Amino acid sequence: MSRTTRISARFAVLQDQSRKAFVPYLTAGDPDLATTGALCRMLAEEGADIIELGVPFTDPIADGPTNQRAAQRALDRGIRPDGILELVRALRSEGFALPIVLFTYWNPLRMLLQLGGGYDALAGIDGILVTDLPPEHGEEHRAACAAANIDTIFLAAPTTPAERLPGIAAATSGFLYYVSSKGVTGARAELAAGLEADVGAVKAAAGALPVCVGFGIGTKDVAARVCEVADGFVVGSALGNVIEKTAEVGGDVVEAARDFVRRLDPR
Repeated sequence: MSRTTRISARFAVLQDQSRKAFVPYLTAGDPDLATTGALCRMLAEEGADIIELGVPFTDPIADGPTNQRAAQRALDRGIRPDGILELVRALRSEGFALPIVLFTYWNPLRMLLQLGGGYDALAGIDGILVTDLPPEHGEEHRAACAAANIDTIFLAAPTTPAERLPGIAAATSGFLYYVSSKGVTGARAELAAGLEADVGAVKAAAGALPVCVGFGIGTKDVAARVCEVADGFVVGSALGNVIEKTAEVGGDVVEAARDFVRRLDPR
């Protein structure tokens, strides 16, 4: 029997409303944790459905230049995984209702679990995406997440062999994250010509499991194209660029991000 989580409940509502999910990504702690919290609140106001919080890491191999710089700035300011959990707890205490997903790597997650005493310490977190943990090697992680009612989100990409897709889908809960293009994160002017066919193959393997597309979505037209074939779209680097440039000139990061989101969202 399938579990009900905050993520699965959100997708059930979206399905009833025939809507697609908007999943913004924020590097937690850039420019600071207070601003990250304010950005989360703003994104909820502007129609986001799930928040991805990136855990800053010294070796973010899946991240492009924008997210790498954001992670390094956060690390330089002393942001650590336990501080991110404190932010999540503070948001929940004030009634923040959107699902929150940790976008992380295995080393910082392991450190967080050791400091906090295990998966039960991740209260307020609804899903975990560990970019460098393939599902074939994540059985213990998946079991611990299930016991804590946390969804395990795994990645599929254009280079994923078709025979691996059913196994990835079987290991995934919440939603399956499809990487739209080869390489690292980063906004792109356009996505691959075969995106529709590729997403179709992933959705066929995923069955009823929602599929969201990320990596490279930075304009309204690109987001609209993704929404034609997927259950949701993830926006990271393009939003991060706005945050970075606004912070550099001392501007209002939250309002600049709000303006960007309003111009990007095609729904």
